[in-house]
Amino acid sequence: MAGTTEKWETLKDGLEIYTKTWLTDSPPIAQIFFVHGFSDHCNTYGIFATTVAAQGIEFYSFDQRGWGQTCVRSNKKEKTTRHSGNSGPTSLVLSDISELLGPRLAARPGIPCYLVGHSMGGGIALTYAIQGTHKNALAGTIVWSPMIDFAKESSPGFIKIGASKIGATLFPNKQIVQSLSAEYMSRDPEVVEAFKTDPLCHDTGTLVAIADMITRGQDLKKGHIASKFLADKPVLVLHGSSDKITNYNSSKNFVSSLGQVKDKEFKSFDGWYHKLHSEPGEDKVTFANYVASWIIQRSTGSISSKL
Repeated sequence: MAGTTEKWETLKDGLEIYTKTWLTDSPPIAQIFFVHGFSDHCNTYGIFATTVAAQGIEFYSFDQRGWGQTCVRSNKKEKTTRHSGNSGPTSLVLSDISELLGPRLAARPGIPCYLVGHSMGGGIALTYAIQGTHKNALAGTIVWSPMIDFAKESSPGFIKIGASKIGATLFPNKQIVQSLSAEYMSRDPEVVEAFKTDPLCHDTGTLVAIADMITRGQDLKKGHIASKFLADKPVLVLHGSSDKITNYNSSKNFVSSLGQVKDKEFKSFDGWYHKLHSEPGEDKVTFANYVASWIIQRSTGSISSKL
C-alpha cells in the first residue's frame, strides 16, 4: 500500500485539526471522508483504513474538535483541559466538517466521496448528509453502530437525558465524564484493553456536546424527514445485533423509514459488538471488505442495472 500522510489543518477560528489519510497505490476510484465516535480518534480505525485503501479507496480522517490529537494540541497550547470533549453544538460540528470536506471535494472533482461515520460519528454523518453545506456533492453515506439511540445497557435514562438538555442551556461548556464500558466495545479482549488504556479516549464531554448528540439521534428517528433529503443518494447502515452501546433496532428502523431512498441497505452482523471494525480475527477484515465492495460497486456503476 502507498502508506499514510499526516497533516495539521487550521480552521477559520484558528483551531488546528489533526488529519490522517490512508493513500492508495494507484489513482483512487473513490474516497472516504470519515468521522470517528465519542471518546475515540481516527488512529483506532487502522485495519479498516488499510483494507479499503488496498482496494483503491482513499481514506481521509481527522480527530474532531475536543478529541484525539486535536484535543491534546489545543490543551497543551493553553495549559488547560478545557478543550477535552468540547466539540461544541451541532452547528459547529457540521461547520468543522464543511471546512475540511470542501477543499477535498474541490481537489478531487472526479472521485466519488462517501461520508462515513461510526457511533457518534455515524449520527453526525447522517445529520450532515441531510443538512450539511456540501451534502449534494456526496456520493453516498455509510454508517455503522450510529448514535440514533442508546442501547438499553448504556442508556442514561430519561431523567438524566432531560437534565443534560437543561444543563446544556445554562452551562453549555461544563465538562462531565460519560464513561463507556470497554467490555461492550468488542469481543476481542485486546481491543477492550486498548480502549481502557488509550489516553486519547478520555470519556469527557461537555453538556452541549452530549445533549446535541442525543438530539441528533432523536431527529434521525423522524425518518420521513431524512428520506426526503437522502432520496437520490445511496445509504448503508451496518450494526451488530449484540451492540450494547448504541441501539440495533433504531438503526434497522431508520433504514426502514427511508421510503423515498431507492438505494438503501441495513446490514446486520449477528452477535457482533459496537466496534465492527475491531471485532476478532477475520471478522474485522470481513466487515471492511463488505464496505469496500459496496463502495466499489456504486463507484464503478456495476449495480446501476439493479436499481
